[in-house]
Amino acid sequence: MINKIEALKILSQDNTYVSEITETSVGEAKLLAKTKAYSKHDFFLILASLNLLNAAIKRADFKKKIRYYQIKMNVSRILNHLLQLENHNYDINFYINPLEKCAYVEIFNLQFSFHNILIDDRMKAFIDSEKNIIKPWQEIRLQRIAGELFNLAIDMRD
Repeated sequence: MINKIEALKILSQDNTYVSEITETSVGEAKLLAKTKAYSKHDFFLILASLNLLNAAIKRADFKKKIRYYQIKMNVSRILNHLLQLENHNYDINFYINPLEKCAYVEIFNLQFSFHNILIDDRMKAFIDSEKNIIKPWQEIRLQRIAGELFNLAIDMRD
C-alpha cells in the first residue's frame, strides 16, 4: 500500500494529469463521507471521500450535485471525532492553521488539507492549545489524484 501511495504522490506532481471522477464514485463518496470511523482505514476512507468531493465540486459536471457545506460539515465532524479520541493510537495527526482556516490531517504519509472549515468551540480550544502544532503544507495536491486515492481507500476497506 505504501508503494501505491508513493506512486500516487509522484503522479500528483504532473500538472497535466486529470483524475477520473465518476458519478458512481461521487455518489459513493457522499455516503462514505457521512460514516463513522472506528479504525485508521475508516478515517482514510472518509478523508479520501471528502477529498474526492472537494475535487469533484470544482468540475462543471458535479458543481450542482455537491454542496460545500456537505464537505465542510463532515470535515468538522471528523476533526471533532479525532479530538474526542485524544489519546488514540491510529497514527493520525492533525492541526489547524487559524490564519488559513485550514485543517491538515496526516495519515498513511499523506497530508489532506481542507480550507474554510467550520470552527466550533471545541476546535477553537484545540487551536489555542499547545497540541495544535502547525506544520507546513507538503505541497502534494491530493485533489489531482482524488479518484485514485478514493479507489485505493475502497480497496483497503475490502
